[in-house]
Amino acid sequence: MPDYPYAKAAGYLEMFRGLGAPVARELADVRIPVPDVTYDGTHELDLGGRTVQLRPTGRAHSKGDQVVTVPDAGLLLAGDLVEAGQFAIFPWFPPHDVDVSGVRWIDVLDRLISERPRVVVPGHGAVGDSKLLTEVRDYLTELRDETWRRRDSKLPEATIAAEIHDLMIRRHSDWRLPEWIDRGVACLCAEYPAD
Repeated sequence: MPDYPYAKAAGYLEMFRGLGAPVARELADVRIPVPDVTYDGTHELDLGGRTVQLRPTGRAHSKGDQVVTVPDAGLLLAGDLVEAGQFAIFPWFPPHDVDVSGVRWIDVLDRLISERPRVVVPGHGAVGDSKLLTEVRDYLTELRDETWRRRDSKLPEATIAAEIHDLMIRRHSDWRLPEWIDRGVACLCAEYPAD
């Protein structure tokens, strides 16, 4: 079995099984599949007259991010690169998982925005249009800028996280899952440019 991304699959499966008996029951028979098709670059699937493209984006939300597009429909399935109506999920769990990159995530979203999809299917939340991409990109940029501004002042990371947590909740009061703000701050602190 290839090393990545399957190396982490068993650990994540066990983590989710540990969330309680109901979840563990649902995942009892889950087995990690091994792919029978691998590819570099874009991979096209013909679904009986409709072409679907699978495209890697480069490291952002995870090391193996990709999007799925349906070019003739202007459709983008963005997965966890985009979450609508909630704070971006930062899977930042040092030392076990530090693949997420807030800085690269912003770059990936800039590229996707330039493609101007008509329909965007997020990993979480309601289907929308390209404004979803802009909303997440703008939030990530705001989170980066607020984090790095405080890092410039040499504040302790816990103080930075607390200040930004409160600020983001005020600015995005209708968003769900604020527990991801602190993980985003920690990730961006780790990505802070060295002097």
